[in-house]
Amino acid sequence: MAIKSKFFDRTFRNTTKEREDIIKIVSRGETEGTVVTIYERKNTLVIHSKSDSVNHASISKAKGHIKEWEIDYIIDNIIKEDKENVVMYSKGTKVIHIRAKEENFVFF
Repeated sequence: MAIKSKFFDRTFRNTTKEREDIIKIVSRGETEGTVVTIYERKNTLVIHSKSDSVNHASISKAKGHIKEWEIDYIIDNIIKEDKENVVMYSKGTKVIHIRAKEENFVFF
């Protein structure tokens, strides 16, 4: 199922069921209760991890650079936060990490 947005006809498709290889690798490092979802569009891959304490997405692109609209799309439609409520960083790779700020979480 594709997510439609204000980004013209640009959509990221949920490919979680087709990408068990990625799910197995990512899930090893996640805490119990974390849901991992994979989204793809052309050569762009998004891995979204969400739990009660974490809302994180990593975006990478096989060829070219990650575009600003792709980052905005992920913040609006996958992380579902306002831009001022997220932190973005890169660790020297071509992967951009986008994380909701911790104060936006409700801890029990």
